[in-house]
Amino acid sequence: MALYRYIASRPGKSPEEVIIDGGNEKEALAKLRRRGMVPVRFLGEDDAGGKKMWRGKKPDIFEFTRQLSPLLAAHIQLEQALAIISEGAAEAVQRDFVNSLRQGLHEGKKFSEMVRSYGSLFPDYYANLIESGEETGCLPEVTGELYKFMQESKELKGFIISSSIYPIVIFAVVLVVSVVLFTVFVPHFTQIFTDMGREIPGSMQILNSVGNALSWWWLVALLGIGAWYFFKHQLGEREWKKRVGAFLIRIPVAGRIMIDLEISRYLRTLAILIGNHVEIIKTVRIAGRVISNPVIASAMDGIDRRLKGGEKLSATLKDNKFVPRSTASMLKVGEESGQVGEMLDNIASNLESDTRQKIKRALSLFEPLVIILLAVIVLGVVVAIFVAMMEINSVTGGNKL
Repeated sequence: MALYRYIASRPGKSPEEVIIDGGNEKEALAKLRRRGMVPVRFLGEDDAGGKKMWRGKKPDIFEFTRQLSPLLAAHIQLEQALAIISEGAAEAVQRDFVNSLRQGLHEGKKFSEMVRSYGSLFPDYYANLIESGEETGCLPEVTGELYKFMQESKELKGFIISSSIYPIVIFAVVLVVSVVLFTVFVPHFTQIFTDMGREIPGSMQILNSVGNALSWWWLVALLGIGAWYFFKHQLGEREWKKRVGAFLIRIPVAGRIMIDLEISRYLRTLAILIGNHVEIIKTVRIAGRVISNPVIASAMDGIDRRLKGGEKLSATLKDNKFVPRSTASMLKVGEESGQVGEMLDNIASNLESDTRQKIKRALSLFEPLVIILLAVIVLGVVVAIFVAMMEINSVTGGNKL
């Protein structure tokens, strides 16, 4: 969702700058009017407000949430909690960030409204969850669940990064060895035939062709980047993201992992909101916004309409091709027992655990495949050179070089 900046005024008050999030300008205007404000001037659209506000080191949102959660749980007022965090901040950027939130509260702004004003500095789901906590009076509980959610996401991201280091190093070594073989060693050996006045054998010509192709890697990279920007401009931002998202989820193994990560985050958000007594229609709408892949997000669009028609949540998820089949049956049990939030939380945890295992297996399989690839490349070069030497021997009557 984009951020729209307006100069707007309330009846009897002077105009002020307001930042509204929305899928388009029409939706942003509707939200502005629902707040009882009259737009005076449109200042423009901002897709990355956080990037513009923080050009250097950015505030640590995870650390901020970690400190805020226990303070609110101890029934300390939000403004006082922010003051405590500000006093204990070791870095100036973190202290200035918290003080800016305190200033917004003094000006009468909502916490969720200020979160939205920072754009990409906060995760996409952050403002929606905070807003639901404000409306239901469960801000401490929502903040606690939000911290837990961010902590689990951070641990999963750390797991993926740490598990990927060794395979990436191996893959990098394979690339370097391949480039050196085909661009340094093979041309040097080919030069021997040229110096001898011999015709270059067919096996060496093949290796030379591969080496020549590798020497133009920078052109291939430039063409790839150029094609990326060309098609992105031609299709438009929304259609481009949709096509990229569709391509990503079709990748074998990795595509299923991406889907499971999106669905687990969706289910975790549902669990947080339902557990804090947010109305079910609003819950599924907010949860749908945390999905980053547009193809998966579009598959969740009709759930709120089906719920309005009287269907249960388990029935709406049962026919969704991206949701694991076991999810609907387990959720149905939770609906019958009145423990929907707890069941969704358990389902999300199980799905995250299964995803970790899939990632671990995929990376474990990747390592030997890369090693085998390196062995095949080296073997191909050695065989080609051996065949070339045999041809030289046959031409010279079997005399050794």
